[in-house]
Parts: sequence; C-alpha cells; structure tokens
Amino acid sequence: MHFLTEYFSENRYQTQRLCIIMGFSKRENTFDWRIYMKKVPIKELREDLKEELKEELVSDSEILDKQRMGEEMYHKLEIRRDVKDSIVVIIASILYAINVNVFVNAGNLLPGGATGISLLLQHICRTFLHISVPYSLFSILLNAVPATICYRVVGKKYTLRSVLCIFVMSIAVDMIPSHFITDDLLLIAIFGGIINGVLIALILNSHATSGGTDFISMIISKKKGISVWNYIFMGNVAVLLIAGCIYGMNVALYSIIFQYASTQMINMMYKRYDKDTLFIITKKPDEVYNIILKKTNHDATLFKGVGCYKNEEKAMLYSVVNSDATRVVIMDIKKEDPDAFINYFGSKGIRGKFYYQEEE
Repeated sequence: MHFLTEYFSENRYQTQRLCIIMGFSKRENTFDWRIYMKKVPIKELREDLKEELKEELVSDSEILDKQRMGEEMYHKLEIRRDVKDSIVVIIASILYAINVNVFVNAGNLLPGGATGISLLLQHICRTFLHISVPYSLFSILLNAVPATICYRVVGKKYTLRSVLCIFVMSIAVDMIPSHFITDDLLLIAIFGGIINGVLIALILNSHATSGGTDFISMIISKKKGISVWNYIFMGNVAVLLIAGCIYGMNVALYSIIFQYASTQMINMMYKRYDKDTLFIITKKPDEVYNIILKKTNHDATLFKGVGCYKNEEKAMLYSVVNSDATRVVIMDIKKEDPDAFINYFGSKGIRGKFYYQEEE
C-alpha cells in the first residue's frame, strides 16, 4: 500500500490532524487513511496522487467516503474533549463555590472581579436595605455583558463553557452552607487565594473562564497575545483600596493578599500566552524539526556549526514555542535523540509573527 501523509499539529489538544494524500493498491485493494486537517479538492487530490504514485487511483466517491469517515472520527474526538472540559469546569466551579463560602466569607474578604462585586452588593443589600438577595442574581447580571463580548471576540464554545461555569458556581454559592475552618485572617487570605488561583487555572486550561475580569483578561490576551493577569491584579488592588476606604483597610489589605496569592497560582499554572525559547544541538535535525512542527505548529531555524571540543559538525535548531508545549516537545526530542543537548528558557517578549491556536 502506498500513501503520503503530511502532518500538522492540531492545536490546544496536541492531537495530530492529518492532511491526507491517499494512495490505492490494486493488489491489496485497501486504503490507508487518516483524519485530515483541511479537505483537499478531489481533482487536486487525484492530481497529487498521479504525480506521487504513478498508478491507477480509486474512484472519487471512494475517496470522499474515506474523507467522511475521517471527519466523523474527528467529530467524535471533539465531542469527547468537549465533554471532558465541561466536566472539569463543573467540578472546579463547585469547588470554587466551596472556597468562597469556607474562606472568603469566613474572613469577610473581597476577592475582586465579579465575585467580589457580587459579594459586596449582597452585603450592602443585607446591611443597609435589610433584604436578602441571592449571590447568583448579581453574578449572572454582572457577567452578561462581558460574556456577550467574549462570544463575539473569543469563541462560541469558549463562551458557552464559561456561562456554564458561572451558572454552576453562582447556584452553588447560594446552596452550599458557609463553614468556618479558622478565624486567622492571614491563613484565610493565603490558602484561600492559593485554592482560588488553582481552581481558576483549571477552568482556564479547560478552555473557559470563571467570569468577570477573566473575560476581560482573555479578550485582551487574544488581541495582544500576552498574559495580562498581573495587570488585572493591579486593577483589583485599586478597587480593593477604594472599598477599604468604606469598609476598613484591614479587610482590604487581607483581600489584596488573597488576590496576590491567586494571581501567582494562575501565572504558574496557565501558560497559554507564555513562550519558551529552545536551542537544540542534535545529530538528527530533520527528526527534531518534525517534532517541533507536529507538536507546536511552530517553525525552527537551523544553524550549522562545529563542536569545539571534538571538532565535529553539529546542527543547532532555534525555535520559540508556547510554554505549555515545552515539556512534551523536550520529552519527544529526547526519545528521538537521547544525545541531544537542549537549552530552554522563558522568552520575555517577541516581535513578529507568532502562532496562537484560536479558541472555538
């Protein structure tokens, strides 16, 4: 059987989609086919096959049948990934609500963003108006406009998962009773912030947001191609200091500690807009380049040189990739070439074209 495949890196899921040029063997009367990334026009496909294989081809209808089978398989994989992401989002949302009732409410903290504003409005209604308004009402109303903008700018699936997260989280905050673990405000601020950051990072890595300023951060990140969580933190600090003038600086300062711990955990665990530079010295430059291309969809530059110690010819590949793909790329390179020497480090900034997979 004859076939020629060109590999393309899929995207955020690190699953390879394949653009197929399919061949047919009359002797075996069988196909070798894979999932494709982009449909190839039948006429163009058959011309490529004639050029590559120099033998009789199958009918157009048979090629289309195999393309449809590949498309169906890909859609099944997409559904599995969507279900997995949604399950993680639901679980993280419930845990987020527990964290709000166990740590945030216990210390009367203001966590910033839509969550903090919702809790603040709930407190104002209860204290000054003597009425009890559900947290979910404020949360859903505050997130309506950012969600609409996110739907248009970022993506449909991303926004729908985010709406699911907001809905589950809001209902869970109202339904789960508050439970006080400790009355030490410093412990509440630190550990509550750490847990908060871990859960938000889980939601972000499942291609959703927890709402509020997270929507804003994702919209800006998409436009600018940078991580903006530290800027969001500074904005929250300004809001918390203003709230501190009304409700007391003690609560505001502990809330800032909570927000700082949360932001650092997000920066540590969510790497979508972070970049790493790779320098790889190897005897198998073609194989290493193919690994980089397949796993990250990024290009590389090849340098030819000489090792000074043994005066041997060496090949060095230079590439910049997304930080969340670095570990997988290095592992695959070491499998292909155990003797490869790899130097990698974080890239502070780049100027020029850099590929980001679009959120759906």
